[in-house]
Amino acid sequence: MAGVAVTALAAWAPRRSSGWAAVSFGPRCVLSALLARQHERASRWLPACRQKTSLSFLSRQDLPNLAYKHIKGKSPGIIFVPGYLSNMNGTKALAIEEFCKSLGHAFIRFDYSGVGSSGGNLEECTVGKWRKDVLSIIDDLAIGPQILVGSSLGGWLMLHAAIARPEKVVALVGVATAADDLVTRFNQLPVENLRCLLPPHQ
Repeated sequence: MAGVAVTALAAWAPRRSSGWAAVSFGPRCVLSALLARQHERASRWLPACRQKTSLSFLSRQDLPNLAYKHIKGKSPGIIFVPGYLSNMNGTKALAIEEFCKSLGHAFIRFDYSGVGSSGGNLEECTVGKWRKDVLSIIDDLAIGPQILVGSSLGGWLMLHAAIARPEKVVALVGVATAADDLVTRFNQLPVENLRCLLPPHQ
């Protein structure tokens, strides 16, 4: 499944909604309540948030460079894993960054290969390559235990990263996690397409 080409997902567009309802983590979550209270001040602090965090690049051998923004802070750190074709400057990423700043926690947001400011060609990207991007962020940038916040397709990649790095991922927060959507759309592809995507039987 990890090698499914991005072109096979062309019909799958991420759901977008306006306002702060998109950043809902459940009725008991303090994060959701705090972000909701920030709604009136959003127009003031979001632009400032962009100015304070400088853009950096993670260089990788034989792989595209990844653009990221990293705020140092206390543990556990938080990593935002964006949705399909979303970049690190989305509303949810910026809101969670501001929340982490208020508590002094480390935070990382980044762009996948071929998306946003990162290197690479989108047409050559696969879900498997984006999984490697998430693991590169965890392995090469994050220090100590991490909480992954995955939005849409990022929720699927978040789950794969947690399985691959159980010693480092201590908690998961899914925002409209699209794990079942990816599998459903894959299974709905015509047989001819599936034959091209799946490896031949040995």
